[in-house]
Amino acid sequence: MSIAVYFGEIFLKEMQNFPEKDIQKIGDFARHVANYGFSGLPGRNKMPDAVPKDDPNWSCKVQYAQNYNLWHYHIGIPEYKSGKHGYLTSEYVLHYIKGDGFIKIVDMTAHTPLKLPKKEYLI
Repeated sequence: MSIAVYFGEIFLKEMQNFPEKDIQKIGDFARHVANYGFSGLPGRNKMPDAVPKDDPNWSCKVQYAQNYNLWHYHIGIPEYKSGKHGYLTSEYVLHYIKGDGFIKIVDMTAHTPLKLPKKEYLI
C-alpha cells in the first residue's frame, strides 16, 4: 500500500536543526509509510482521540485532533521502551495529519504531557 508522505513547512525547517540520528528515524518512518503503509511499524501509532483522560484540556484537545485528523506515532527518540500492551513507546512522538492516501508530518513533541501542534504547523 503506497501512501504519499509530505512534511509541514515549519516542521521541515525545524528538522534541519535536529540531531542526525533523529532525522534518520523520521526518514525511516516516512520511507516505511510511503512503501508499506502503517503495518509493520515498530512504534505505537495512536488515533486522534488518544489524549490521556486525566488531561485538564481533554475535550478541547480531542476536538482539535479530530478536526484536523491528527495522529501521533512513537518515533523511538531517544529510544524505544516496551509499553503496557506490547507496543513500543518513546519519550517523543511524531504528529501527522492522516488524509486519504497521504500523511503530512507536522511536528514532534514530548509525549508527556501531550502537546498538539499549533495551527500554523498544520500548513
